[in-house]
Amino acid sequence: MLPPLRHDGTLPPGTHSATLAELLAAHPPVNEQRQVLNDSLRRAVEEFFRLDPSLVILVDGSYVTRKAEPNDVDILIISTRYTEPKLIAYLDQVCPVEAVSLDINVEPQIPNRLLELFTLTYTGQEKGIVRVVSVI
Repeated sequence: MLPPLRHDGTLPPGTHSATLAELLAAHPPVNEQRQVLNDSLRRAVEEFFRLDPSLVILVDGSYVTRKAEPNDVDILIISTRYTEPKLIAYLDQVCPVEAVSLDINVEPQIPNRLLELFTLTYTGQEKGIVRVVSVI
């Protein structure tokens, strides 16, 4: 279960675990852009977990805020087995999603510089991210 968003529209600091269903329910498709992002995120996460259920999938960016029309969904995958180009090629092969809807990054370990960026606002304030723990 995700905590309520703070007054600034971001999650409280920390890594918040949620199922994909909980994440999608917390950010319902209130407009066409949210619908496109939800569909792309759902298909991508389902395929990534089908490929390797042990992947660590973190979701961030304006998607997990109160923003009505986020630009995309920022995804950070922690994996020593797969590189970013391999995961993107896999996703393109099994379920092409709108190219502009997902920003996929892969790092081999936690902590890493990208995770540090994911947990800060543009003004340097700490904020939370979501770890998708399962599809259901």
